[in-house]
Amino acid sequence: MGIKRSISFYSFQQNYYTGRRNLRQLLEVASRTIGSPGIELIPEQMPVGSYPVPSEAAVEEWKGWLTEYGLTPTCMDSFIDTMLYRDRFLTRKEQVAMMERDLVLAKRLGFPVIRVLCPVRKEVVEASLDLAAKHDVKMGLEIHAPMTIRSRWITEYMEMVQKSGTKHAGLIIDFGIFQMRPPRKALENAKRAGAKPEILDRICALQESHRPVGEMMAEIARMGGGDVERGVAASLARSVFSEPEWLRDYAPYIQHCHGKFLEMDEDCNETAMDYETPIRILKEIGYDGWISSEYEGQRLYTGAEEADEIEQVRRHHVMMKRYIGE
Repeated sequence: MGIKRSISFYSFQQNYYTGRRNLRQLLEVASRTIGSPGIELIPEQMPVGSYPVPSEAAVEEWKGWLTEYGLTPTCMDSFIDTMLYRDRFLTRKEQVAMMERDLVLAKRLGFPVIRVLCPVRKEVVEASLDLAAKHDVKMGLEIHAPMTIRSRWITEYMEMVQKSGTKHAGLIIDFGIFQMRPPRKALENAKRAGAKPEILDRICALQESHRPVGEMMAEIARMGGGDVERGVAASLARSVFSEPEWLRDYAPYIQHCHGKFLEMDEDCNETAMDYETPIRILKEIGYDGWISSEYEGQRLYTGAEEADEIEQVRRHHVMMKRYIGE
């Protein structure tokens, strides 16, 4: 089958939050406006019926919508809320119970994979392996900046997965780990706020060569920059780059991908992330799965400005088609 296109409905958060579109209307947008074959859902954000235990009627209605719009459920985002209580962390037993809650919901809604949030400990995933096998839903730990593919957290997690021999645990790649520069919109905002273009150019050059934020701050001071320029550099503190070639390390264990993006330009190019190289390598390693468009550029718009979420996702799918080879 190869690489297939999906949409994380996190991309449509403003449309949903402001009440402009409900869940069914967003399914229609995904299918008929954007032409996405797949969808990814955060059920706490956009619940099907009552979260976390929808009625059978709500589940059947959901499945009917998917059939109506010709959509395939690709991944369900899970959150293990270890700080649910103000005076203590959840015990491992409680975390495993929360994991099973999400595995059961994913199975009921038709999702074959759940996204496990990156801070979840490997011991919790390990203790949930039998449950994942029972419900036949995979658990993909998300590699999300500032983690890299070769961070110790990921290395130790993958040692556990490989030793277990399980087919129900693996990785989800978030394309934010391939960020090369600040998004164009962030640079435009900084220029309007008085940033010196030559300093912004230097910040971009340093990030493209994967230099640390501390080095950017030193350069800003040397060039006479101020708070605006420092703010741009500070926004990059979590943007730790992973070499796309590292995808080969765990090729058989990649279960899903988040196509994180911050801004698509008029020519349907992402202005901050490298997409061409990671998708090329995913094709070379035989990745047979989905990439869910995950738009997070809403935060770049302030005041009366508002992001056009639907148009941004549409452009992202145009780009993905180009690189996937549809």
